[in-house]
Amino acid sequence: MTKFEYKARDQNGALSVGVVEAESASALARQLGGQGIRPISILKKNEFDVSVQLNKWLASFQKIRKEEVIVFARQLASVLEAGIPLVDGLEAVVQQLVDKKFQAVIFEVKKSIEGGESFSDSLDKHRDVFEPLIIHMVRAGEKAGILDDVLERVSSLLEKDLETANKIKSATRYPIIVLVTLGIAFTILTTFVIPRFSSFFGAFKAELPLPTRILVGINFVIQHYWYWIIGLVGGLIFTLRHILATDKGRYGWDKLILQTPVFGALFIKIYLSRFARMLSAMIKSGIPILEALLITSATVENKVLSGAIVTIRDEVSSGKNLAEPMKAAGLFPPIAVSMVAIGERAGTLEKMLNKVADYFDREADYTIDNLTPLLEPILIFGLASLMLLFALGIFLPMWDLIKVFKTY
Repeated sequence: MTKFEYKARDQNGALSVGVVEAESASALARQLGGQGIRPISILKKNEFDVSVQLNKWLASFQKIRKEEVIVFARQLASVLEAGIPLVDGLEAVVQQLVDKKFQAVIFEVKKSIEGGESFSDSLDKHRDVFEPLIIHMVRAGEKAGILDDVLERVSSLLEKDLETANKIKSATRYPIIVLVTLGIAFTILTTFVIPRFSSFFGAFKAELPLPTRILVGINFVIQHYWYWIIGLVGGLIFTLRHILATDKGRYGWDKLILQTPVFGALFIKIYLSRFARMLSAMIKSGIPILEALLITSATVENKVLSGAIVTIRDEVSSGKNLAEPMKAAGLFPPIAVSMVAIGERAGTLEKMLNKVADYFDREADYTIDNLTPLLEPILIFGLASLMLLFALGIFLPMWDLIKVFKTY
């Protein structure tokens, strides 16, 4: 007899989990079926199976992909739109999920809902899977009774974020490959090539050229003081994380990010696009603008923009139009402020906000498309400088060898 761990549901849909002995998994399935229980999964129980434990340990490091969350939100929106209750909808959607880890998360969410918790509170327990955007918009959708519509808009927003992230990765792939290649070449040169020149010149009591001495010095520091380097880097990382854990430190860091050449302008466009599209989606779903601004401020990652949105919300709550505090914030281009003002006067704010988001998307796409050409001069300068150092570090000793041999 072998021990099996099973998950099953009875005729009322209640989940049961247990460990029993049976001759085989199929025999256990027949046994559970005879008791009116429908098995969901049956796994062989072996606490000392090294491969099983290794797979579980490796799975703990695997992140659930954003694509999985997008598909889940879109499928659940379709199911709810068809009039199927939330719990039954989750039961139907979870069977279609490919990622077993994500399946387990949704099962836990469903169990929490069956225990009386709201959908948003159940999702909030899994912030490593569901980002604040999803949780806050779902909470607003529950209150307004438009959960299906909100989930559809959430999936569209996440798809746009994923598309932008993939474009940035594609644009920075070439520079990263160049930098990694240079790093490998530098390591090989300073570790294996340059030390040979050093020992050879030392045997003849000759002085190495300056570029070669620089490379030898770098190699000496890395070989003899590597622990200091690791300690220094670790200390800097620890200090930076401690600073970023404070509101003031995070605000300063986010402000610095927005001021960096090339990437700062790109991030501003991406953040403003997401702000406008989120606000448009929530207003179109019937969520009041003050609540929509509050949700948006809580889901924007950059603290500078988040603080500006809070200020905008305070101004709107005091009776001002949306365009006025947007202009005063100093982050929104005049064209975006003008479009919002026109939308407010015409009563088509959500449409104008969507056009503003489209405008920033086009601007961000243009910047991303030109990212590699913008970085190429910097890469070429850095590559040329290192290649010059490498060339001088290798060839100057060769030329000086002739002088050394002539003296002997």
